[in-house]
Amino acid sequence: MSEEIEQPYIIKPPDYKKSIKHDQRFYLQFNFFSPDVEAIFMKILHRFLGKHDILYLKEMLVTVIRELITNAAKANIKRLYFKLMDLDINKKEDYRMGMETFKKDVFTGESDIFSKLKEVNLLVRIVFDHTPESLLIRIINNTPILDEELKKIESRIRKAFSYSDISEAFEDVMDDSEGVGLGLIMALMLFKSAGFPPETYRIKCENNLTTASLTIPLKTDREQHNIKIAEELTKELEKIPSFPENILEIQKLCNNPDSSMKQISASITKDPGLTTSLLKLANSAGYITMQSTKTIEDAVKLIGIKTINALLVASGVQKILSSRYKKFESLWQESYRAAFYAQKMTIQTKQSKSSEFIYLAALLADIGQIVLLSIKPELTKKIHEIAGTKVIENASLLEEMSLGVSHNTLGSLICERWKFNDELTTIINYHHRPHLAPANFKSLIYLVYLAYSMVDIESRKTRFEILDEDVLEYYNLNDKDKFEILHRTLKTTYDTQYKGI
Repeated sequence: MSEEIEQPYIIKPPDYKKSIKHDQRFYLQFNFFSPDVEAIFMKILHRFLGKHDILYLKEMLVTVIRELITNAAKANIKRLYFKLMDLDINKKEDYRMGMETFKKDVFTGESDIFSKLKEVNLLVRIVFDHTPESLLIRIINNTPILDEELKKIESRIRKAFSYSDISEAFEDVMDDSEGVGLGLIMALMLFKSAGFPPETYRIKCENNLTTASLTIPLKTDREQHNIKIAEELTKELEKIPSFPENILEIQKLCNNPDSSMKQISASITKDPGLTTSLLKLANSAGYITMQSTKTIEDAVKLIGIKTINALLVASGVQKILSSRYKKFESLWQESYRAAFYAQKMTIQTKQSKSSEFIYLAALLADIGQIVLLSIKPELTKKIHEIAGTKVIENASLLEEMSLGVSHNTLGSLICERWKFNDELTTIINYHHRPHLAPANFKSLIYLVYLAYSMVDIESRKTRFEILDEDVLEYYNLNDKDKFEILHRTLKTTYDTQYKGI
């Protein structure tokens, strides 16, 4: 680890996408974990986990790896600080004196110590590796860990795997007078909840290098865990109502070439909610005519059968969610927004023939998340309390991890139950890992990914710098200004003309 870094980071081999595709070892190396370094790290980790369909572990891994990176960078900075202060870090008295001023001098005020890390060649390296049995992630820094600090970390590891409950771990750590290691303990506790053994995490010091290793088994013996998951999912899926009969009846009429507009309109009129939605849509800015549309028959003629079909599915799904999952209505509203964005982008990218289909696909893409949040309400409550501490920000992904299934997978199962077509299921499966999208669905999956990315940017769950480069390049949105102009246009249009429709 003696290389000089001219840019904020280096990657070796440089084409990390190729390395991931072929399961080859590579690393990301830097002096300081800047926003630019964080962005490339997030892209790499997303693709690395997506290759093996374990994205539900991402948020937890981000938490633990950030903790390990912080520890590694802090060790490097501490070593440099003691050197600049002319103190011997290995002497107890010098260590005590240095630590009294370390945090204040380094992390408050205008310290230039971070810029000096490069001068003295203090580095952090994240190694991504793969075996047939597991994924390996190692965080290495080129300063040896002190014995006392190593003992503290080993103690935290033992604690993490001794707890029987997430809330128990949380309460114990908060009672700790130092309050240290919360992120690491929580992440390792969640590893345990997901069925991973204590060997998942190891730390060692060798040849003046400190290495923290994470081993993520790909073929763990989780039979009992999986049986439990299967039972819970099966129970929940059985409770999900069948698709409304009246909606199916109208769909049959729409798909029958012999059906008249009058027949379709008469069937729609039997459903007051659907009638209201249809008239509202017909009179929206997207269908402006010389006079307002007052009859269902006029609305059907104006909007067209394809859009009616999309509205039917949306209406049917919303009825089911309102009856069983009403408390997650805010997530459903996010899906409506994403669906609108995706549909508008299909038109802008000259794929208008797919606009109704992509609307449905985007609308249903995160339906599994809504159902997932309802499977274990007691766990949901605990995790939301913990997430409220800002130690871990995305509670839904923690719930996925605790259950051991992604909401994409669950969404696919729901679509199968409702007998939706394979195309919808495919888009739901890949909209969070677009780099693995089947070639014949790539353009549409990319659009759903972009739509949900925009919604996530609005809620500050992600940022432009972390988005998939392949998707941005495919639609010529690599330039941040260009992306933001498109996003702003879609958002303004939705907020002023379509919100609530």
